[in-house]
This record gives sequence, C-alpha cells and structure tokens, in this order.
Amino acid sequence: LRALSCGGSGGTVTGAADMAAEEEVTEDEYQAALTACQTMISGRARSAPKGPTELTWEQQFERINVYMDRLDLTEPANALSVIHVAGTKGKGSTCAFVEHVLRENGTRTGLYSSPHLVDIRERFRIDGVPVSKTVFTRNFWWMFNRLKETCEEDLGMPAYFRFLTLLGFRIFSQERVECAVLEVGLGGRLDATNVIRKPVVCGITSLGMDHVEILGDTIAKIAREKAGIFKPGVPAFTSPQPADAMEALCLRAAEVGAPLLQAAPIASWEGNGGAVALGLAGAHQELNAAVAVQLLREWAKSAPTPPVWGAAAEEELALGRLPATWRAGLAKTEWWGRAQIVVDETAVDGADTAAAPGGGGSNSGISLDGDRKLSDQHDGGGGGVKGVSNLLFYLDGAHTEESMRQCAEWFCAATAKDAVAAAPASASSSSSFALIAVTPPPPPTSASMSPPLRMLLFNCMEERDPRTLLTPLAQVLAEHNAPLLQPAIFAPSESSSKGLVPFAGPMENTVWQAGLARTWAELARKHTGCTTSHAVDGGAGWGAGGGVGAGAGAGDGGRGTGQGLVMGTTTAAATTATAAAAVAAAAEPAAAAVVVPCLRQAVARVRLLAAEERRLKSGRRVHVLVTGSLYLVGDMLRLLGKAG
Repeated sequence: LRALSCGGSGGTVTGAADMAAEEEVTEDEYQAALTACQTMISGRARSAPKGPTELTWEQQFERINVYMDRLDLTEPANALSVIHVAGTKGKGSTCAFVEHVLRENGTRTGLYSSPHLVDIRERFRIDGVPVSKTVFTRNFWWMFNRLKETCEEDLGMPAYFRFLTLLGFRIFSQERVECAVLEVGLGGRLDATNVIRKPVVCGITSLGMDHVEILGDTIAKIAREKAGIFKPGVPAFTSPQPADAMEALCLRAAEVGAPLLQAAPIASWEGNGGAVALGLAGAHQELNAAVAVQLLREWAKSAPTPPVWGAAAEEELALGRLPATWRAGLAKTEWWGRAQIVVDETAVDGADTAAAPGGGGSNSGISLDGDRKLSDQHDGGGGGVKGVSNLLFYLDGAHTEESMRQCAEWFCAATAKDAVAAAPASASSSSSFALIAVTPPPPPTSASMSPPLRMLLFNCMEERDPRTLLTPLAQVLAEHNAPLLQPAIFAPSESSSKGLVPFAGPMENTVWQAGLARTWAELARKHTGCTTSHAVDGGAGWGAGGGVGAGAGAGDGGRGTGQGLVMGTTTAAATTATAAAAVAAAAEPAAAAVVVPCLRQAVARVRLLAAEERRLKSGRRVHVLVTGSLYLVGDMLRLLGKAG
C-alpha cells in the first residue's frame, strides 16, 4: 500500500516511492470523505434550465483554470503525458485497451474514467488498480480543505465531476505516472478534462446521437463538441464516422491546426501473427482497438518519457506488425460492465438460491483491497448438473441507440454459442480489483438439450428515450430468432447520479419503470419474435401490480390483473416468498413485461426460475441480459458479490 504525504504545495510532486510510510486511514475517515464528496452532487439534471444568476457551461469551464491556479495544480497537471479520448461509444473501452498495452510494456499508468460502477475509487487507477482508501482520502481532504480556504467566498466549491477531475490530476501528479489516460466525461469542448493544454495525442471514438439537449440535435453539432479536445499541433485519430460527423471533425481539426487521421483497421496489423485477439467481446471493439493502437504509436513518438518496449518492437510496428506485448495487452484487456458475463455462483444444487441477493459477497459495503477468487464452475454440464451454475448474467452498460444494438448482437451471439458449444473457463488477474467474468460452463451433452432461456432486466435514466434504446434490442432479438422466453423485467437501480449511497429498498414510485414496460409491450407486438411472452390481454403479472401485455395500454396504463409481488419488506424471507410466488405464476398466461420495484427482488425472482429449471432437470440455463444503465450494471455486480 502506497501512502501519500499530502501537505505542502500542490505543485510539489512528491511521489509515493519517495515518501515514508504513512498510517492508513480508518474506514470512518474514508466514509467521512465520501460524505463530504456527496455535498458536491447537486442532484439536478445536466440539461436543467439555468437560472438568471447561474453560470453558463462556458463560464463554469473557465473557472476550472482558476481552481487549478489556487490549488497550484496548473503546472503539475500540464506536465502530465496525456492521451485524451472523447466519443459517444467506446471511449472507455479504448482507454482500457491503451492502458492495458502500456502496462503490459512496463509503463506506469494513470487512468481517469467515469462513471464508477461500484466504488468511486474506480475513477482513479494507478497501474490498473483503483487507488487505496488512504490515497483517495488524504488527497481528497487536502484538496477539499484547500478549496474551502481559497475559493469558497468568491467562487464556491466546484461541482462534483469537476472536483473529481481535479482530484485525478492531483493523484496522477503525486504518483508520477508516465502516461495519464483521460476519458472525457461529457462532450469534449467544455468537459473538465479539457483544461489540459497540450496532450500528447487525442482520440475520437464512434459518434452517435446522445445528450442532444446539451451537445446539439444533429450528429454534426455533437461531433464539433467532441472535436473541442483538438489542440494546435496535437495529432488526433478517429474511428470511421458518419459523413456529417467526419466533416465536422475535419473542419474543427483544420481550424485549430490539429493533424487528423482515421485509424487503420485492426486487421491491418495482423501481419504474420494472425488475427489480433481482443479481451473485450463484440465486433465493435475492433474499432476501439484500432484507435487505441494509433494512440499508442503516436504517444510513443512524442511522449516525454520514451516507451520501454524497445527498438525491436518499434521495428515491428514500422513494418505494420503488432509486437507480442501489444497483442498480449489487447488480449488481456478487461473493462467492467461492458460485454461482461458473470456466472451466478449461488445457482447450483444445494446452494441457498432463495437467499437475499449478494450471497456471493457483502451487501453492506464494497472492499476493493482484498483478494478474490474466480469462479471455478467450468466442469460438467448446465442446469441439473450438481455443483454447476445454470444462471448467467450478461452485463453491458449500453445506453445509446447504437450501443444497444451492439449489446443485443453480442447477447444473441454469446447465448447461441453457449447453446452449441463452450470454451474452457479462463479469467485471471493479479489485480486486487480483478474483473470477475467467467466463460460459461460447457453445455449439456444429453440429447434433450434445450435452447437457452433468455431474459431481460432493464432500466435507464429518465433523461433517455426508452423507445430509442429498446427498439434496436427488439429488432435484433427478432432478427436472430433469439426471443426472450420470460417477461422482460423493469426494475429501478439502487444507485443513481444523485448520490453515492445506494438505496436497497423497494421504490414507492415506479411510474418510470411502468412506462418502460409499456414501451416494451408495444415493441413486442410490433417486432414479432423478440419475445414469446406477450399475452394480448395483458396477462398475469409477476411484478408489483401485474404484468404488461403486448396489447396493453388502455385505461389503467396496461397494468395486468395477475398476482403482483408483495413489496413491503426486503428481508431474505420476504424476498424468497415473493419470488416463489413469481415461480408459481409461471403456469399462467405470460405478459410481455413486468415491473418490480426492488432490484433485489428481481434478482431473487430470476434465481428461483433457475432453481425451478434445475429441479425439473431440464438442462436449460437461464441467460439474463442486464442493460440500459451503468448504474444498473454496477448494482448487479455488487448484488452478485462480484465487486468485493
């Protein structure tokens, strides 16, 4: 554990290696820092109208430079060797590819990304590992107190994301990283990360329509905002883009004098080494890996600290071949909550599958510092085989139209492959924050093997258009003849952008989820084949207040009249009882969708269904796609015991 001495000037870079060991902070001290951090979260939507006395986005951005000056951070932050990445889709994955390759080659890295899935320290990684509670807490209080002293009277405290960005600069400077990989939070031009005056290289990943209320209502306007990270004389690389977006990128690059090139396809780097294996699933990851390779090459040319991979590797790159260490870095790349498969270790014969969610880990808190074991469930068949789980969760934080289509394509391909053949499980990491993503166990070998039982667990933020997100999902499921065999579940996330503490109880207001369910029911009627659960008359529901059928929507909003779950408590016994009622309702006519006001009850329901498949010895596994929100995905990692 590295400890930091956080006294003195922010401009004095005193790396951890040069400092004496410092006493670790207590859990109470860490929690106090989180409580103080919570005070900077406004809870307001980013698109909310500004009052007459409120600052514009431009004015708020300009203030970041004032904060940096008063923190003595301007010089150390701009001394960082930065790779800066913006985009609508894939910017986090691209940063992950870059960071893994650098680490594979011995470069000391800092990675700043957002949002976090489970723990705020995920946003600040040193050599791939989230910073310790001690490093976070001591740097947090140093900066928080300094801002209180120097800025509170005239400027006030910076907003949440801007504060965390400044904290990232502070930590990376203190830790003396050789390369800082910065993922843009929102847009580019006015994003807090864009205060860096001269990064080594910039990247733009795939662009699409997102945050239109802030960034603009056309792809060209959005592209221009993303291109706001371009700097004079700083090379930039982009994925292939729609014509209007590419034109906007080129115009902005010409205006500022930034050389802009489209990244060569990853296949062009195959050479004699064969196809380039990627650690992240999905065909779209080839685009992200291609940008990552170009960013790495350019960084190697211009970085203040020469890369450590050596002359032989440079010769291979010059010949258009990826060195072995680059291939290894790309193949080992992990990125939580993106095309991630998690085997539910409780869904085995003899396990207490009816227990409250989170049985694989603590429900009360998250520890990122302890060791964890990967699931070893890779022997034997599927459901009905003793000691082997028959429940798999497919986690992907897709929340744009195109990323949802890519997510659906991945889910269909992965589940179809699992029904035919499966590779041996393989997942390992020396990191104390290792990704738990296990290759599904081999399929049943009996002649009675059935197709996978696919399900959907969905939620999205209220600023999103649910029809835009759910339509490509319905289309892809129908196109691939991969229907959901159970009603889609719509449940609220426990986490949100409004706070750092998850809410584990049932939500009293599920109007938003009811709207999502009605939208899915309408799409199920339109896209025949996306689900086999769409009773025309609304059907019997398993969720609170019943289900929503494909023909629903009149009078009471399409809420079914079946047995709803009793949602008065979140104890394990109550969760078991309500989920058991869900299983009992399976024999009744199914609805296209159900609303469950508590995520833990939704998980318990799915586990009971998997248990029923094992009891029947059907040989079927239950495959649950969890998508629509990174908050939902992070909550699932925590509830499944895969984050601590």
